Amino acid sequence: MTEKQTRCPNCQTIYKVSVTQLTVAQGMVCCPKCGTNFNALLNLQVNLQNYDSSKQTDTNQVTIPINGTPQTFTSTSLNHQTETHILDIFDRKVENSNIDLRTYLNNLNYFNNEPLHSIPSLNLSQGIKDSARQEKNPRTKFYYASWGFINIALLAILLFQIVWFNPSLTDRYPLINRIFTQTCSILNCDTADQRYKHIVISKLKVTVIDSQQTQFRGQLNNEYSKSLELPLIKVLLKAHDKVVVTYIITPDEYLIESLIGIKRIPKDSPYPFKFIVTASRNTFDSYQLEVIHP
Repeated sequence: MTEKQTRCPNCQTIYKVSVTQLTVAQGMVCCPKCGTNFNALLNLQVNLQNYDSSKQTDTNQVTIPINGTPQTFTSTSLNHQTETHILDIFDRKVENSNIDLRTYLNNLNYFNNEPLHSIPSLNLSQGIKDSARQEKNPRTKFYYASWGFINIALLAILLFQIVWFNPSLTDRYPLINRIFTQTCSILNCDTADQRYKHIVISKLKVTVIDSQQTQFRGQLNNEYSKSLELPLIKVLLKAHDKVVVTYIITPDEYLIESLIGIKRIPKDSPYPFKFIVTASRNTFDSYQLEVIHP
């Protein structure tokens, strides 16, 4: 059993105690000579194995009740001359280690880059410092106005992009269409309507199929600088300058068989179309075909 040594703080008597005894007694012991109760853990001493055997010692076995449990200690009385010098503690080695205390302390910074006295910083005073700095330098109206303008500009750009990539919104909401058109006129950007105005219908022919059907034939020509998605064709049949009926013809309905499946119309490439409406030629005296974006 590994033994330790503790010293009575009153009469300076040294006792040998084991770890088991200290565990049972919770560190509190009673000196049998002077009757002083003290914490043995706080008064542990270095081992005196290297002392001269000729020096005066007095060892007694005593039993002392501690916290209701009898504990046995070996009492050793020593002269004051036999006390170990305080600096000898630096030459002692840690149990099961070849490094003494002096070497450990000298190399502590090698294993830990932080100073020995440093304490983990929680930055609890950072908020106080920021508040004090704001009180010394209050923000002006120009500061809030600038950030407000920047936020409004960013929001406007976001809304513009939403409308730009969703042209159907301009068809459903006239107010959005008007604002978007005015914005594009200022920024010199092309809207979907403006792009599809470059698709021209040419070589249009109207043929009577029977008393209930009329056929329209012609060509679509893209004069825009880039290819566009195939448009819709809006057919307005009029009688006495009044619209009688309106048709919206999709690409699958007006493309000829050899072009079915094509999704875009390239630049300067005529696309022939042909479709039939269920209306008698006698029911209208004029007609109008418009190209609208899909």
